[in-house]
Amino acid sequence: MTAFAANGIVSNWFSSSSAIADYKTLPTAQQVKNDIGYIPILIDSFANGYTFKDGNIINNNLKDENNNSIEKFKSVSFDYEKDGDTVIFSQDKYNSQAELQGSVAKTVGDTDIYYYSYTNKFVPADYTLTDADKRAEASGDLVFSYGAAEVEISEVQSATFVKDGTQYQLLQINGKLSGDELVKMAEELVA
Repeated sequence: MTAFAANGIVSNWFSSSSAIADYKTLPTAQQVKNDIGYIPILIDSFANGYTFKDGNIINNNLKDENNNSIEKFKSVSFDYEKDGDTVIFSQDKYNSQAELQGSVAKTVGDTDIYYYSYTNKFVPADYTLTDADKRAEASGDLVFSYGAAEVEISEVQSATFVKDGTQYQLLQINGKLSGDELVKMAEELVA
């Protein structure tokens, strides 16, 4: 995602949370508002059978190309599960402008749902890109993430929309859902 702050482009988005779930049951709207400052969309289960498993409070820090902090905010991320398959539902409210990845897959009322998929290559911090890696990155066939113990490749897909100043994203990594099924879940949230 490309994000823009009042004073320039956001180059890095750092997020952190506890390894232990902050929410073991679906929280109340007031509980989340107290934790992060705004009311999220709360849904116990989706029509396709994915149900709330747990959730976390996320601490976010947006930084510019000089590593200066532009904006800090809290958000939430909820995991939904069905037969061992997980969908992550994150909700971020921030002041910087974000350009959503992908293309419009569906419009519900006046809300566009963007679908995006890519292959992610998670590599160690000292990994040197090969010529093939560089070509794949330039063509958009691969996205690189750094900090892994060893090289891991995963298929990532998301359905994202913005409503009332909050960005909502359903994310699946190496999941079982088709793109259409993920977008259908986003449609439920928009409604």
